[in-house]
Amino acid sequence: MDRIIEKKSKFNLKYGIIAAVSLCAIYLFYVGVSDAAISTYKVKKEQVIISTVKQGVFEDVVPVRGEIEPASTVFLDAVAGGVVEEIYVDNGTMIKKGQPILKLQNSDLYLNVSRNNTSITEQLNNLSNIANNLETKKLVTEKEIIDIKYRIKTLKLDKKRYQVLADDALVSDHQYQAILDELQYRKDLLANLFAKQELEETIREKRIVQIEDQIRKLESNLAISTKSLSNLLIKAPVAGHLTSFSVEIGESKSKGERLGQIDEMGASKIVAQIDEFYINRVRVGQTASFKLNGEEYESVIESIYPEVKNGMFEVDLTIVGGAPEGVRRGQTIQLALSLGQKSESLLLTNGGFLKTTGGNWAFVLDESGEHAIKREIRLGRRNTSVVEVLEGLKEGERVVTSNYASMQDVERVTITR
Repeated sequence: MDRIIEKKSKFNLKYGIIAAVSLCAIYLFYVGVSDAAISTYKVKKEQVIISTVKQGVFEDVVPVRGEIEPASTVFLDAVAGGVVEEIYVDNGTMIKKGQPILKLQNSDLYLNVSRNNTSITEQLNNLSNIANNLETKKLVTEKEIIDIKYRIKTLKLDKKRYQVLADDALVSDHQYQAILDELQYRKDLLANLFAKQELEETIREKRIVQIEDQIRKLESNLAISTKSLSNLLIKAPVAGHLTSFSVEIGESKSKGERLGQIDEMGASKIVAQIDEFYINRVRVGQTASFKLNGEEYESVIESIYPEVKNGMFEVDLTIVGGAPEGVRRGQTIQLALSLGQKSESLLLTNGGFLKTTGGNWAFVLDESGEHAIKREIRLGRRNTSVVEVLEGLKEGERVVTSNYASMQDVERVTITR
């Protein structure tokens, strides 16, 4: 049986096309509006640096600039002020320990020392006289005791004789009693002298100790007073290289004024400046290598000075095996400081973007390579060439690593050719 075929309505086809075109227009408008809402910065491709995130070995090494300095420096100060009378050596010369360097002249000091010495000598003489008097008094008391003992001895003999005579009525009882009374008196007097002697000895011993202590102090003061004159002759306390020594005959130098310094020879250290970014990662005992005259040397951090100046802090390094031959004070050394062991990590080229972002975000390119979208990331250790990626990036992704100074306030970068 034949079926009637209805003709399609041209009206429906027409409106379908209109609807499709409308939807497409709406989509394009939406995309356009969305793009307009995103702050965008256009830049030519040759004006930016694009780096690819790669897997690799991270070497935790940072470059450090150091300067050779003597391991020990002794400063020369004017212990006693005065006028420069004589100069025995020149600046920059090598000197021996004890070698005279210069002589000062100070008339007031001479007068003061003379007066002090006279006063101290008088005090020493007085103390000596007191000590002698104590010894003399001791001898006098001992003589008195000897005399009393002798008298008691004679009285005891007289007592025996008088007792016999008294028994025979050849002497009176009065005479015999006088002998007994004097004998008792002398015994009492002897006991008193013994007590006196004991007291005097106690006092004498204490006083002698005090006198000896005072004498020692006075003699020490006398030595110091005399030595102050010797301080006018400045001698080298150590052997080494005399530097910063600038004095003239007739020039007046105040007490405590710096005259120069002596750099001890045979030992040198490296004083290095390190960026404050690494202050929490630098430790005593870490090593830093450097090359000099084609040879490689190693140094070890001995001291860390945490005070930050102009974004840098300072460390002292000791050269392993001693300073290389030919190094000079003030010579600049380029070191490679090792902060840790090598490790396998996700790496990104170190670039100027870090100064702007601090490693907290970066512009990451899309697949077309025409747009770079701002993305939060987290970076770790860094050296001169690469930085360690911890979060936010995957291997193979491309990142704008040049400076962001002109595009730090935008969300997207459009890269044009």
